[in-house]
Order: sequence, then C-alpha cells, then structure tokens
Amino acid sequence: MNVRLAVFLPAGPVPSWVVRLVGDCLDLPDVRLVALLRDASPLPAADWADRVDEMVFDRGASPLRLADLPTPAGVAEWIAPTAEPADAWLATRGCDVLLDLRTAPMPMAVSPTHHWALMLSGRPAVTPLAGADPVVEGADSTVIQLETIPGGAVIDTSLGASCTFSIRRNRRRAIAKGMGMVRRALVRLTAEGAVAPLPEVPAGGVDAFPGSPAAQRFATLVRRTVSRSASKALSRDQWGLALVFEDALCLDPARATLIHPPADRFWADPMVWPAEGGGWWVFIEEVIYKEGRGTLKAMRVQTDGSWAEPVSVMVRPWHLSYPFLFEWEGQLWMVPESGANRSVELYRCVNLPDHWEKVADIMTGIDMVDATLFAHEGRWWMLGNVTEPGAEKHDELHAYYADSPLGPWQPHAANPVVADARFARPAGPLFMRDGKLLRPAQECVPEYGHALSLRRIERLTPTEYIEHTEQRIEPGWKPGIACVHTLSHAPGLTVFDFLTRRSRFAAVRGTRPVPSATGRSDGGRDNSDGKTAQ
Repeated sequence: MNVRLAVFLPAGPVPSWVVRLVGDCLDLPDVRLVALLRDASPLPAADWADRVDEMVFDRGASPLRLADLPTPAGVAEWIAPTAEPADAWLATRGCDVLLDLRTAPMPMAVSPTHHWALMLSGRPAVTPLAGADPVVEGADSTVIQLETIPGGAVIDTSLGASCTFSIRRNRRRAIAKGMGMVRRALVRLTAEGAVAPLPEVPAGGVDAFPGSPAAQRFATLVRRTVSRSASKALSRDQWGLALVFEDALCLDPARATLIHPPADRFWADPMVWPAEGGGWWVFIEEVIYKEGRGTLKAMRVQTDGSWAEPVSVMVRPWHLSYPFLFEWEGQLWMVPESGANRSVELYRCVNLPDHWEKVADIMTGIDMVDATLFAHEGRWWMLGNVTEPGAEKHDELHAYYADSPLGPWQPHAANPVVADARFARPAGPLFMRDGKLLRPAQECVPEYGHALSLRRIERLTPTEYIEHTEQRIEPGWKPGIACVHTLSHAPGLTVFDFLTRRSRFAAVRGTRPVPSATGRSDGGRDNSDGKTAQ
C-alpha cells in the first residue's frame, strides 16, 4: 500500500526533531509526503526555568532546539489563517495519514482515515512542558504514546524511567522513542493496510494540564541536582557477585555468599558454565573505574566455595559486557555485548576459559545490548534491547528469529515486543521451570537494574509475543544491597549480581579469594583488607 502523509505543524520554527522526523518519513519506501499544514499558533516560548535547564543539561546540537522546516518541492502547503478551512483543503489532497504535531491537536470535521498525535505524559510532544509533569511530581516513569484523534486510542506506547533532574533530558529520551513509533506505524500501514490500536492500553488523552510554575520547576530540579551530585561525590556504585551453592536453580539470593570486588572496579553480568574437573567458570564484565570500559573475565569457583582471582578472557577497543553463553552442536559459544561497535558477534570456545575464536558478525549496523539466544519450537531466537538514537537502552526489547545461531536473523513482526523499562532489558539466560519458559528481565524503574522480574513467555511466533510476570526478585535481602540485575545457573551454582553504594572515602578493597580445602586459593592474588566472603 502506498501511504500519502500530511503533517500539521505549529506556526514558525519547530523543534529540530520534527525536521528530522519529517525527513525520516520521506525516506520510507511507499510513503509520500503530500501536504504540510501550518497552524496560526506558534510554539509557546521557553520560560526562564526551561532555558536554565537547557544551559545546564541540554547543550550542543539538541533535538529540542528550534529550526525552520522548509516545504519540500512538490508538497502542497496550507498556512493559517486562510479562507479555506484546513479540513476542506486537506480533503482535496487524497491524504491517508495526518500526523498532528500542533500544540493542541484536535479532531477535524473532515479527517483522513488515520489522524495521529504524539503525546508525552498527556501533553503534545512538541510543547516545552512535555515530560515536565512526571519530573515535577516525582513519578518513577514517563510514558510516550502515539494516539488516534478523536478518542485517544493508543497505537503505540513506551514507558521509560523518568530523568529526575532535567525536564529537557526527560523529554528528549521519550521523544526519541516517539519518532520510532511514527516510523513503525507508517511501515505497518504500508505493509498491512491498517494499524490497529493496542489492546489493554488505556487512552492517554489530549487534555491540557495546567503548567507547573517556572519557580516550582526550577526549585525541584535544583534540589534533585544537588542531591544527585552529593550522592555521586560521596559514594560510588559497585556491582558484586552473589553465589548460591545448590543443585537446583535458586531464586532466593538471601542464601547467597557475597563477593565484593576491589574498590577500584566492579564485577557484573555473571554467566555460569561447568568447569572441567569440577566446579564452575563464572564469566563476568569487569570495569575498572579509571578506564571506564568493560572487559570480559572469568572466575574459577570450586565446589567447596573457594574461588580465584578472575582471569582475562576478552579485551577489545570498545566496551564489552554481558558474556552470554550457550551450547550448540556440542560446542560452547559466546555472544558478548558489543553494541558500542554496532555489531552482534558470535564466538566459539576453543579452550575454557580464555581462548575464543570469532566465527561471525551475525548482525551489523545495530546498537543492541544484552543479546540473549535460545532455541524454541524449532527456531533459534535472539532477544536484545535495540535503542532509538537518543533514547535509553533499557526501554525496548526486540526479537529476531533464525534457523541457527549463524542466521540470517529476521526481525519479529511486532518489534519492539516489549516497550516498558520495567521488563524490557534481558537479565540472563532463559530457563524452564514447572513447564514454563521464563525470561529473566531487568526492572530499570526507578533506576537501572533495580530488580529482577521473571517473565513467563506464553506465546512466541514470528508474529506474536506475549509474556507476563511470574515472579519478582527484589534487592535489599541484606543491608546495603540496592539493586540486582542478572541471574545465571548451572547445576550446583546459581549466581546473581548486586549493587552497593560504597563510600569513596572508606578503605574497603574488596573480598579476597577464598582458600580451598587444601588451604590454597587456586592461585588468586590476595586483594583483601582482611574481610572474607560474606
């Protein structure tokens, strides 16, 4: 189906993201921009509080900066005020979709079949106060929706964690996802001839909310910024490992032994694999704070609870994390996170733990994090977070399928299959429990990696994806544990990671390797200040 698109804009300059979105739509196959309509009302001017927010948190080439949008050659233009009403004029253009980006989108007496508005927490996304309400009110999450006019039926929606200290950053993150919604809806319309509203999603509405006074917004952001800066100055987030030595998968980290890394680094994203001769290898992401880039290491853990200093597994010029392991055709394979290199790379194990042979880039030109592979009902599946430029990496889960891990990988028809930061980001290998396929997911609201949610996958085909929460694993099982965000298991050992916020001034160097029954620590370097594993 060829789709004829019209866009209704405020008068005068528009945010730069609108210019980019119109350009993106022009580049879509089978989509033709036939008309631009320009309202009589311009965007409201930014007030002093918004300008301060911009100077501090939104400098540079911001997509919120205003820019002119020239009418492309061959595109009809309607400019208010004029004698001919907009709806009557538009009716003569044979338009299929009207994307309404005015400051107050409203129904038209004669409207195209599809009349859409992009709404951010109940406000039109173009307005300077879009995204302000969740920040000022202290809401954990912010929702952006593509809605129909009239009625406010939801075509697409995405929930992300609110940026508590900057309204402009909050708006930018959400709008980046909203732009993807518009593109996806147009692509679906060209492919299927229709775009159905989402089931079980309440309408967001287009009601106008009273704006928060500038002084109130400024005071809120100053208070949050001071609190955030003080917290970062006084403490440092550090991920460590929690080990449970039980044959069956353990979902209660309160029974775990804790391993704290040295104070200059963190260990996260544990993936467990049995070691030859007994015990396990726990593969981890290590980040040394002063270097700021992740590398992959592996820690040998023995059945008596002893463990050794991690050994280096993989170092690249770009950030590595989430060393996902799986077995295929009798061999061990790894897909490390390499989104910073815009690739998904497949490695085959030559010798555990540190000799890996790169086999293929199974996807390229894609910013995917935490790729998680598994076989299900005759297909291989890959789940991972794919990020719209400028959006958070935690918010939208995409699925792909193939005949083998080598691909070629095809995108799921409903991507993103999860658009909710409370459940989207993978948190370790999938597993079967009581006949149910469970997907560990990070809960990234109110903050990254806050908790684990076990999501029961009820329907998975190339066109359908349905999952619901089966169980949650929350932090706080011991004092000081603020987050938990990865789960991995091999027979005899379950490993979580956990986050603590350590004082930058405390002389804490980490937990030392635990001596084995022979009195040796498997050759690990003692990096302790006298503490043993807790």
